Amino acid sequence: MGLMLSDSLSTAAGRLRTKVQAAKAELTNIDFEWYPYGTLSNVGHIDQFVGAEMQAVLLEQARKNGVLDVGCQDGELGFLFESLGCSVVAIDNPVTNHNGMRGVRALREKLQSAIELHERDVDTQFSLPHERYGLAVLLGVLYHLKNPFFVMETLARHSNYCLLSTRIARRLTDGSAISPEMPIAYLLDAYELNNDDTNYWIFSEAALRRLIKRSGWEVCGYFTAGDKLHSDPVSIKADERAFYLLKSHFGLAHLKLIAGWHEAERTGWRWTKREFSIGLPDGGTETYQRMSMRVFIPQVLIERLGPLTLRAEFDGQELAPVPFNQPGEHAFSRRLGMIAGREQNVHFSLDKALYPGDFDHRELGIIVAAIEFD
Repeated sequence: MGLMLSDSLSTAAGRLRTKVQAAKAELTNIDFEWYPYGTLSNVGHIDQFVGAEMQAVLLEQARKNGVLDVGCQDGELGFLFESLGCSVVAIDNPVTNHNGMRGVRALREKLQSAIELHERDVDTQFSLPHERYGLAVLLGVLYHLKNPFFVMETLARHSNYCLLSTRIARRLTDGSAISPEMPIAYLLDAYELNNDDTNYWIFSEAALRRLIKRSGWEVCGYFTAGDKLHSDPVSIKADERAFYLLKSHFGLAHLKLIAGWHEAERTGWRWTKREFSIGLPDGGTETYQRMSMRVFIPQVLIERLGPLTLRAEFDGQELAPVPFNQPGEHAFSRRLGMIAGREQNVHFSLDKALYPGDFDHRELGIIVAAIEFD
């Protein structure tokens, strides 16, 4: 498809749009309707909040680990990333796809594309064709899902980054304002929005951000387009779309786990060994001032070992230790003196741990649910 790996998303999208239009014009014997909304127009919105430097990071991840296009419709976004040197897996459900996936299949053949096409109903307990992706694309799909939490968590488990867009609302159907801090979602009735019974959940912006956080993602950038004052769940004109760039934190994927970590559990948290260490995220010109950890101490640890003490060393300096005297969830927060542009590590050690054979075949320290830097 004529690779030009130095292209920006917008430049590549313009070139691809011309190719797709020409391909459709030549496909004169089709017996279906093309998807009526220009999916490549999303690239203009992405440019609003994903700068050139971050686009380069995304493309590096996408070329390294591939792209997953969820709800691909006629496949234009998948063809876009393929034109930029990425391997692409595109999934959709023929039952809800605008033309039963005939459009994407016709364009793939006409453009001589190598993208993988798979039929998946993501409102079921679905599986993905591959284990890992550098970038997941979920544009205009979330409010069509019965179970958006499951889909978001599944993508966080298998993807490093995600480009997300969905419809949001700032007012209820009676026109009353939704408080900016109120995390609520409106469940649409069949055909209540756009005469389409595949629409389900319209989130407030606070609810969407909570969903993003609880399903294992960090917000790296966002942008909203449309009616930013009167958007509601059902009006055609009062439509607002939120666009997000997300980074997966599932299983602490946003960190460099150096040593002392076991595989992530199904919920995303990890057991440690007695000693464990991490590499701090590269903040470029940023300097992080504080490290905050959320850890869990199971009852069995206290019963068998008694109180525990966690110590940490950052850049050769010891941080104040924290004792764990009771089971349950605990917080560990310490100020740091990070230096911009320099790789720095944190080494942790517990005064005791469960050794292999005591309770498990592994050496078990504590459970780490989250580590954040700000």
